[in-house]
Amino acid sequence: MFKPLAKNKNTNWDDVSRRVYGVPDKASNLQKLNANVQSGEVMAPVNDTQTESGEIGVRIETGDNIYNDFSEYELIDKIGSVKAAIFIFLNTDGIYPLNLKDEVKVYDENGLFLTGRISNLDPHVTTAQKWVQVEIKSHAGILADTDCPYPLEFSNQSLKAILSNLAEIYGQEITFSDDTELDEVCVNEIGTSFAARPNERVFSFMSRLCKSRGFIIKDTGSGLFVGRLQQGEQEKISFIAGECVGVKEWHAKFHTDGLARYYELNSQYPDTQTAISQVPIPYPVTRRLHSDDFNANDLNSVADLKACEDIGHHFQVILILNEERRDLKTGDFAIIKNPDIYIDEETEFVVKKITPLDNDETKILFVLPCAYTGVIPESLPLCS
Repeated sequence: MFKPLAKNKNTNWDDVSRRVYGVPDKASNLQKLNANVQSGEVMAPVNDTQTESGEIGVRIETGDNIYNDFSEYELIDKIGSVKAAIFIFLNTDGIYPLNLKDEVKVYDENGLFLTGRISNLDPHVTTAQKWVQVEIKSHAGILADTDCPYPLEFSNQSLKAILSNLAEIYGQEITFSDDTELDEVCVNEIGTSFAARPNERVFSFMSRLCKSRGFIIKDTGSGLFVGRLQQGEQEKISFIAGECVGVKEWHAKFHTDGLARYYELNSQYPDTQTAISQVPIPYPVTRRLHSDDFNANDLNSVADLKACEDIGHHFQVILILNEERRDLKTGDFAIIKNPDIYIDEETEFVVKKITPLDNDETKILFVLPCAYTGVIPESLPLCS
């Protein structure tokens, strides 16, 4: 959460840092966070020490208030995005005392879903009723809303160092897997620097850097986690037609528009080189890719990574379950088979997005695991 403070022209950022944290160490971060304003109200990130509630069920908590009398809701949890929630409250007798500055917690059946803020309030009044739609983002939402702070170029820093620096500026907790590549300073097309675009959002920039090395950045609801999606290391749930219960609807999207068989990556640094990745698409289409962010010392792996990211999202399965499935998480692997949607063999997919529906049903979006693992599949649905 963020604490408002008054700053005037005679107060420097060291003073503001001391006032909030007791030490001047955060002065540079506060200056960047507040766009170096000279006077007025400034914001400082502070830790939220509020304990978790003992209540059960999907709900909003703000201060001492608990709201669970909504008529509809949607909890948004998607790989590569910040967590969010949408609630619709029907109330013909009054209004809910909600405020855009409110610090809120959203809980699901498993506990804390996110800690964040109310981002949008849409109240409506008709001759029949009053109702309000409340949209909430996790605190990581500030990274998705704000442009990258200056300077926009990061030189001779590892991926972990860059991500940690950006997270610290905005008061976000971030943890990493134990992958040693996160600590390496890699050579890319422009040397050993990473550059954000002038109007690029912080979260978009962080995600772009993660993708360039085959990592995913995940919003846990109370912080960020960076790591790789490891295939074959976890138990897989099966959705086999005729053998599983609870699947109400099956949908598939197998789209080849925009896909290619050959993905060509060219680099001029440190040497002129070309890498071509071939995927099992039965049409000799070629796509050339930019290599600005990627490891120029391993261009072949980069070409595979980009090809996999492209094809993985073009083969999707959507299941509607007739129950809430809080045991499923984004990043979980599943085996799917249903000839009625043209999946004749048991095929591995990964959960990209989970959407609990207001009628106790669950909508799950699956994509091919290669979208995140960087491993080119031997075959693709309907392409072999």
